[in-house]
Amino acid sequence: MTSRSRALALVSCPLPLLTALALAAPAQAEALHGNLSPALSHSQRAGDLDSNQRLTVSVALKLRNNSELDSLIAEVSNPHSARYHQFLTPEQFAQRYAPTQSDVDGVSAYLRGSGLRVEKVSGNRQLITVSGTTAQIQHGFGTTLGVYQDTAEHRAFYANDSAPKLPAQVSSLVQGVVGLSNHNAMHKRSVARPAIAPSGFGPSELRGAYNTGSLGTGSGQSVALWEFDGYQKSNISAYDKQFQLSSPAPQTVSVDGANYDSKPGGGQGEVELDIEIVQAMAPAAATYVYEAPNSDAGETDMANQIATDNKVSVVSISWGLCEKDREASTITATSNAIKQAVAQGISFFAASGDDGSADCTRSQTGPGVDAVDYPASDPNVTGVGGTTLSVNGTEYGSETAWSGSGGGTSSVFDAPSWQGGSGKRTVPDVSSDADPQTGYAIYSAGSWQVYGGTSCAAPMWAGLAALYGKRLGAANQALYQVGKGDQYASAFQDVTSGSNGSFSAGTGYDQVTGWGSYNGAGLVKALG
Repeated sequence: MTSRSRALALVSCPLPLLTALALAAPAQAEALHGNLSPALSHSQRAGDLDSNQRLTVSVALKLRNNSELDSLIAEVSNPHSARYHQFLTPEQFAQRYAPTQSDVDGVSAYLRGSGLRVEKVSGNRQLITVSGTTAQIQHGFGTTLGVYQDTAEHRAFYANDSAPKLPAQVSSLVQGVVGLSNHNAMHKRSVARPAIAPSGFGPSELRGAYNTGSLGTGSGQSVALWEFDGYQKSNISAYDKQFQLSSPAPQTVSVDGANYDSKPGGGQGEVELDIEIVQAMAPAAATYVYEAPNSDAGETDMANQIATDNKVSVVSISWGLCEKDREASTITATSNAIKQAVAQGISFFAASGDDGSADCTRSQTGPGVDAVDYPASDPNVTGVGGTTLSVNGTEYGSETAWSGSGGGTSSVFDAPSWQGGSGKRTVPDVSSDADPQTGYAIYSAGSWQVYGGTSCAAPMWAGLAALYGKRLGAANQALYQVGKGDQYASAFQDVTSGSNGSFSAGTGYDQVTGWGSYNGAGLVKALG
């Protein structure tokens, strides 16, 4: 019997048999690989997690027809394809590529039979959220949960001691279980310094330097901001008033019940700079601030909600984590949701990190390891590096590579065809100003500050995508074709000097600034 046939058979199983599957011996179960926290390698187990503690985890289901989906994304993203920009609707995606309702029913039945409570199923059927006590979670997923002490970061966390196991009929449908560990939290990619009055680049300098004045205001376009903290509307209003933007007020979209706006935390400046920079570049675009719990499950759930809602044309991401510190199954679960979104025409721009070529500097893996940041390393995401920008009034002067610009080679993703098709994917793809010494005027937490970091560069590119005026989808293939073509000099501002540690900027593409920053009007014309 094939795995798909076994899955269909499971759906029709009577409850006693499902209960028997829940109690299956380990010999009848299959491990879900890539579902162990990398932090276990340098942490000490301190004991068992309280068996009565209640937990919530997300069970990620596999997509169907994955190779076909990858081919479709490549075609609708290729300017030379007859299917260019012929994006899918969520209904079309669900019909061909999403887990089926039978898949959901079968896995849900097993989980309930194991004593877990099914809290919800994502609208795109990719995630099943379940809750239960530690004892029930351990029983349902065939593992144990321990309390660990991270000896590098000097903090406690819990995690599964071994890969979760599920009966073969169930594991054939499941990509992974997200949330068995609470070790990871996403890092913001911004650097700030105080300012007495508006200081740093404002809308006029940014639009002038990057040549977007002729591209309109982004009217009719919508941008999603991928956030793990909140903002105060009064700060956005103060920025808007200072620069006379008349932008629509941002709208908060809660993910998993998160809404930080009544009491923003340490990431408030991150959220507010994202909003303000998008408004600086595309003042008439609507902004939707997706706010999720800062966890692996929160990130995966947010990606799936953005794809399901399908209300924006572009997403800006200024939070991330070193690839080497992530569970492979969590990356895949998030990447699958991004695949759906780009197949529907949504573009993603993500900060490449602020620690140069050693992206793990602020994590348990350490500063001596060359690594890149996820989600920026996802082939369906445009990774945005950083530069140091100088201007002449409101005109472009020059740029050099910012030393903090994240860049290097992925340890997870193979190089896509548009990036050479051999070896591993490299980042960043493009760049924009990110040096806090040549930073952005941002109003946050009741005062003016100057912000830098690739967190600023990502919304700069999201703002340009809004000015493009229509859905662009996975932008990389089109951007690389421009980079390799005869319109490169008029579409990009090549950055040829500076380094980020292990890599140096140079003519054309490099692993510090990608293809460089944009000449807005020239790039929009080249993209067609």
